[in-house]
Amino acid sequence: MSTEVTIKCDALDCCNQIDNNGTSDDVQELLSFNDWHNDPTTDEYHYCKKCWPAVQAEYAEMFKNGEVA
Repeated sequence: MSTEVTIKCDALDCCNQIDNNGTSDDVQELLSFNDWHNDPTTDEYHYCKKCWPAVQAEYAEMFKNGEVA
């Protein structure tokens, strides 16, 4: 039995994705290995290394303004 894992970037209009290609089925390991990031407020959303700087900046501004805790 094998497990196939595909993680898609949740940034708007991004179509990047990573596949486990028969390696690990551990999502956090795949994210770390591919330099992807979890959403700072929930583990439900993931962002590729290309989109992460913009997402990180947006959340930094929201934290600064007290919009998210």
